[in-house]
Amino acid sequence: MKLYNRYILKKILTGFFGFAAIFILLIWFSRAISFVKYITDNGIELKQFFYLFVLILPWLLLFIIPISLFASILLIYNRLISSNEITILKNSGLTKFEIAKPVAIIATTCSILCFYISFFLMPYSNKELRTSKTNFSNNYANLKINAQSFENLKNLTIYFQNRDQNNNLSGILLNDNHIESSLTITAQSGNIVVKNNSALLYMKNGTVQRLNKLENKSDILNFDNYVFNLTENNKTETQKRWKPKERFLNELIDPNDDSEYEDLIEYSSELHQRLTYPLLPIIFSIIALSCILRDNFNRRGNTSNVVLAISLAVTFLILNISSYKLIETKPLLSPILYCNIALFSLTGLHLLNRKTKSNRNAKKD
Repeated sequence: MKLYNRYILKKILTGFFGFAAIFILLIWFSRAISFVKYITDNGIELKQFFYLFVLILPWLLLFIIPISLFASILLIYNRLISSNEITILKNSGLTKFEIAKPVAIIATTCSILCFYISFFLMPYSNKELRTSKTNFSNNYANLKINAQSFENLKNLTIYFQNRDQNNNLSGILLNDNHIESSLTITAQSGNIVVKNNSALLYMKNGTVQRLNKLENKSDILNFDNYVFNLTENNKTETQKRWKPKERFLNELIDPNDDSEYEDLIEYSSELHQRLTYPLLPIIFSIIALSCILRDNFNRRGNTSNVVLAISLAVTFLILNISSYKLIETKPLLSPILYCNIALFSLTGLHLLNRKTKSNRNAKKD
């Protein structure tokens, strides 16, 4: 690789990783705020929260990678133009394609990575994310129940007055509220024991009040010892119907289950998205380069070219998203999606193939 290619390649990679890190941090903070209630409701530890965030990263990377590359290209090439470095390369006889070679290498690598994420990593992480969230929600052993505080755990409300160093509870109140019935338990003392992934609440000296809401009847029972399984009514489902984003490519092509026609349409739409998302780094790179390397630039700034690139990229995204929505209702119109991709790609390549003014003038001389 020639020296100028290595120089541009290094700058593009630095900008790419910088933008990617910024976007990931911004998303992390936004998700962290939205996850606060989920964490408090389910007693998730900090390491478990980070694990959940790692699981959502593959899907986010499909968008972070092309956007970061797009921003890096505009930033770095605009600086190179402002410092006359691109002008020197053009005047030396290099074509736009030769100047864009470092970007082509990075864009192709990013696209291959996105194909791996789209085909394998994303469905695997989405399945794991769903399973983990279900386990966290259904396993009350993870919960940190505080004394003198009413804790709402799905249908359950738990309160106790005090907890000693040995995890013994006193002044216990538990309410299990369902649509058809309600169960209220009070006990003088007790403790929570975890056995076989189940959280059992052992209670002593108390009462159980059952209310049948349908018949409006209630009964009260006194007890010396009582055991309540906190996880009994919240077991993980044994069979899952995976959503489109949780399915691997072969599961979208051949569902091999009792999927209905509406489900098959969703699978088809998801399949088209999986095939086209990984092309975004290449398409965004073509749009950015075709605009930023136009002839009408000067050292004072190239704002018009940058604005044009951003406008075209946004237009492309809007048309792509509209195509995805259209395919969800009318699968036969899927060629529109690929026509949109071909239109922007071929137009950008055509603009890159046009000779610069300096090269045209050199030929005339």
